[in-house]
Amino acid sequence: PHSKNMTINSKYIRVLKDGILSMTCAGNLLVVRTVAGMAMAVAAAIDAINMKEVAGCIAGDDTIMLVLREESTHQEVINALSEFIPAIQK
Repeated sequence: PHSKNMTINSKYIRVLKDGILSMTCAGNLLVVRTVAGMAMAVAAAIDAINMKEVAGCIAGDDTIMLVLREESTHQEVINALSEFIPAIQK
């Protein structure tokens, strides 16, 4: 099972690295700005890596709204994403 997760993760790391431009905290939401046209691909990648901190996300063309689980913080989500995208500021 663990190797399957690593395979899934490796397929989406490039999408995450290439697509995410910025993140802004707003209540229990994390607003993620992406390259134009990449929001759905980035949201699919976030869904595929099964982040326990994220309840779900909605994607438009260049913006994603991530809904954080009640017990999660913005910093925990950013830390989790930084495992896949080291360039994200913690």
